[in-house]
Amino acid sequence: MNSLSKLVGSVLVTIICSTSMAAQTTRVGTFDKTAVTVAFYRSPLWADTLKQKQLEMEQAKKTNDTKKVEELEHWGGSAQEMAHKQLMGEASIANILEALGPAFPEIAAKARVAVIVSDLAYADNTIQTVDITEFLLDWLKADAQTRKLIRELPKTGHPSP
Repeated sequence: MNSLSKLVGSVLVTIICSTSMAAQTTRVGTFDKTAVTVAFYRSPLWADTLKQKQLEMEQAKKTNDTKKVEELEHWGGSAQEMAHKQLMGEASIANILEALGPAFPEIAAKARVAVIVSDLAYADNTIQTVDITEFLLDWLKADAQTRKLIRELPKTGHPSP
């Protein structure tokens, strides 16, 4: 084999290898934000947060700490308003993502994804999206009623009380 043939062969092997490496897909976890929002606010995790705030409120009332009572009442109203806006898609779910942070490595491993994103506006053909909503619902310990509400979301456009 002459030098030119070896060179052409080498270039072809390089091109084929580069093409196959470029065609490799990256698995990206995505999820239904409304479903996760519903599950979060109906989860034991959120219930524990509310219980803690209720205990703080009881303590503040016992000690006549009016400033703390007002602060907690404001927190409750703000939390309720934020949850409503999140359910309507009008507010960031940053607080929910923060609460889910410890679950992401485990869920990414189970779903075999390299990254988890809440929004993916565009992806080329090297990206394979994987819906990880069910993994998140499991981690949030979504019960049957919560899952039923979530399944009904597309029909109603928003969750029922």
